[in-house]
Parts: sequence; C-alpha cells; structure tokens
Amino acid sequence: MLRTGRPALWAFLILLMAIGLLAAACAPQGEQGAAGAKGATGDKGAVGDKGAVGNRGATGDKGATGDKGVAGAKGPTGNAGPTLPAKVVVIPTGKTSSPQPVSVTKGARQPLVTIYGTGFPADDILLVEVIGADGISIAMEYLAKNPDKTGPTGAFKTSVRTDISGLTLAAGAYSLVVTSLSGVTASAPVFITEPPPTPTPTPTPTP
Repeated sequence: MLRTGRPALWAFLILLMAIGLLAAACAPQGEQGAAGAKGATGDKGAVGDKGAVGNRGATGDKGATGDKGVAGAKGPTGNAGPTLPAKVVVIPTGKTSSPQPVSVTKGARQPLVTIYGTGFPADDILLVEVIGADGISIAMEYLAKNPDKTGPTGAFKTSVRTDISGLTLAAGAYSLVVTSLSGVTASAPVFITEPPPTPTPTPTPTP
C-alpha cells in the first residue's frame, strides 16, 4: 500500500481548490434580477422658525433740489376800490377837542396845532403848510417824534408848528393845507387871534 506524505496531501488539496475556483469562474453568469419597487416618499419636514428682522439700513442722502419753476405771468390790475374824500380836523396842540373852526392866540411859531386826517393814501408822505389871505404860504414842521406820513389805512394824527423860528403871523384867517406826496389834499380853516389885553392894575388908594 502506497503511503502519501503530509506535504503531498496539502499540495493535492490546494490543486483541487484551484480547479474548483477555475471551474466557477468559467461557469456562465446568471441574468440580472428585476429592480425593486420605489420606496415610499418620506413625510415633509416641519417649517423652520422665522429668522430675526435685520437692522434698518442707513438713510440715503437727500436728493438735489429741483430747478425753480418759471414765474407765472402777472395778473391783470384790479379795478380801483372806492375812496373816501380826504378830510382834516385841527385842534390846538395839548387839547383833546376844540370848537371848529379852530382858534389860536397870536405868538411865535403859531399856529401850533394837532391835525387829524382820514381818506389819504396809505403810507404816504405828508406836506403841511399854512396859507394866509394874501396867498403867502408858510411851511409847517413836525414836532419831535410826530409822524410825517399816513398809516396803513390812510389816516393819521400829527402835531405841527410854523417852520421859521421867531416868526409871528399876523392875526387873521388862514388855511392849513395837508397834501400827500401822491397829490391828495385837504384843508381846514385856522384863526389866529390877538391876545387879550393885559388888564390895567388898579392903583392902590393912598391912605
């Protein structure tokens, strides 16, 4: 009986395994199996929390000013409104009333009078003069801080006196004439009277 040694046995087993692997490699490959069914769609995830509001952006620069529009055409001049006739009333300066026509006592710089006027143009310069029966005109000057023009309604109150220092007008009738720079005029009579006579002192009886 032939005995085989251990190394020969191992070589024989390895040879059998190699033949088996070779036979398996040479065997025909089987057909590919059918694809499996598609899995079910998963549930939709929950909505995420709203993000925080971002910081407000910086204010933009102011835009350039637009060009000025063309000026409109001047409208037509309105009709002149109704006007009152100009009128002046004269009283002695320092009094609040006086009989008319006014009367002042003869003296230096007289007539010293206050004039109240209405019906003149608004904010108009005034010229005042006193005219005698002989036609001679004497300019009048405004007392300190008295207005020389009308107010916004065309009315005024002002005090005047003759413009020549040391001049004494003769007793008689005069016209005090007020004329605005725009040409509106009004007048009032003024009488200058002689001062009353100085009483003669009664002599003291001799004892």
